[in-house]
Amino acid sequence: AQTDASGNQPEWRDFLRALYMGAPEELYFELRCIHPTTGDARSFWSKVGDKRTLTNALNRGTALNREGGYGLYFAPCLRSQKQGKAEAAALLPALWVDLDCDDDSARRAAALAKLHAFDPPPSAVIDSGGGLHAYWLLKEPTSLIDEAARKQAAGTLRGLFSALGGDPQYVKSVASVMRLAGSINTKPERGGVVVTILELHPDRRYPLSDFAWLESQPQIERIGS
Repeated sequence: AQTDASGNQPEWRDFLRALYMGAPEELYFELRCIHPTTGDARSFWSKVGDKRTLTNALNRGTALNREGGYGLYFAPCLRSQKQGKAEAAALLPALWVDLDCDDDSARRAAALAKLHAFDPPPSAVIDSGGGLHAYWLLKEPTSLIDEAARKQAAGTLRGLFSALGGDPQYVKSVASVMRLAGSINTKPERGGVVVTILELHPDRRYPLSDFAWLESQPQIERIGS
């Protein structure tokens, strides 16, 4: 696993800092807590530049995760308002993929090898407990202010999932959420495993044009569990 100079594993703070570096401070960060058995969902919001509210949201989400059994997720795309729908997505800071390994070590090793062989290589790799999440940081975060940009981003995400054999049940949309690093994967079959950052390379940043070849046509998606 990648470690920093002091030998410590990078934390989610480093990941979020790398993800939202230079983002407009008035855009909203969404933290979503979803209970794996009841399906109950709660969202906490903060302007990305409001450190006090952001810390409060993360503390509340962490408490629900550790004490209430809720899965802790975040929306990679920042929002223009406190709404979780695609129309509110305002900024795409990275592309991402969810590779489902079903907690199988051989599948996980194969997925990691596939990520390392991919060109360009990912900026971050996270072990979710059930699989691997990878992120490619963008050199210039992309504005999603119009529908054409949102559709293009969703098409590129679909292409990335297709190229890497990503989880077919994951809904590829600028409104999608991912598990937060450092949280507990509360699915009953995961045994309380912590979502861990395996690699973090904040200097790996790519122009969105590097991924233009991935853009695919809209297709019918199944809603993931």
